[in-house]
Amino acid sequence: MNRIKLFRKLVQNFRQMKKIITTVILATVIISCKNTGSTSSHVTDKLENKDQKVGYAYGMNVGNQVLMYSESMKDNPMDFNEVERGILDFINADDKKRDSYATGQNIGLSIINFIKTQKLEGVVDEKIVAQGIMDVLKKKDPLLFPQDSVNGFIQEYIQGNVLKIQKDNLEKGTKYLEDKKKDSKVKSTESGLLYEVVKEGSGQSPTDNSMVKVHYVGKHIDGKTFDESKEEPVEFPLRGVIPGWQEGLKLMAPGSKFKFYIPADLAYGEYGSPDGGISPNEVLVFDVELVSVEEAPAGGQGQPQISAEQLEELQKQMQQQGN
Repeated sequence: MNRIKLFRKLVQNFRQMKKIITTVILATVIISCKNTGSTSSHVTDKLENKDQKVGYAYGMNVGNQVLMYSESMKDNPMDFNEVERGILDFINADDKKRDSYATGQNIGLSIINFIKTQKLEGVVDEKIVAQGIMDVLKKKDPLLFPQDSVNGFIQEYIQGNVLKIQKDNLEKGTKYLEDKKKDSKVKSTESGLLYEVVKEGSGQSPTDNSMVKVHYVGKHIDGKTFDESKEEPVEFPLRGVIPGWQEGLKLMAPGSKFKFYIPADLAYGEYGSPDGGISPNEVLVFDVELVSVEEAPAGGQGQPQISAEQLEELQKQMQQQGN
């Protein structure tokens, strides 16, 4: 059965940031071309006309997006002076340099993302990756690795690395859950879901056909947050999320606050969700508050899929949470 993952907004956030970088550049180009006759870093203290106003307002909108993205990085916020330097360097270059620079920036981003996704920080040297790129582009002969063996070697290496991550996470997760079972406050279900009641609510618990509204914080077992609902609760169909959430939420009544300890087979399984920052065989921890429960229309009873309209609405809500 196809499932809509509650946390697909993490995927959207990453993709959206690429768009934000491009949008910042475009916004600055628009501003610089409107009635100024210059691409310098001139700062004005008065907006003279509608063209300047719309450019400035658009820039404010983009700035707010970049600010929210930076704040979401918590302990590793962006350096805004470097953001400004990158923008100005880009718009002051000629077209050829500008396009090449942007391509280099995107490639650099993909290198970092690949290393993080594969959990190879401190293992694979980013500068050696860059050297491999440039040796090909500059047609170095001979190359340090045979060209006809590249794809096979990478595939074999990644497969081996995934197996290692799966094994390590399975061992760590199993030990973590076994330790949690020793806590008298933690209860277990037949499926292996562990949960802790922080606060009991009252009213009707969700069913398979329910639409639920929740606040949540998702964490790795090391305590690091990978996702959260922040100011506004998230609404979604119960049958559209991971099995651990489906089972856990059925134990709650509106107003309840639970903590879930979800085994990998009830979360994202042996392959994880790389775009969402979730590794293979990873145990996940969630602080969840059930805000409200509503039953979907009767016609949805017994259907294994949510409707196209519900899917579209859910995607909009997730995207808004990420904006």
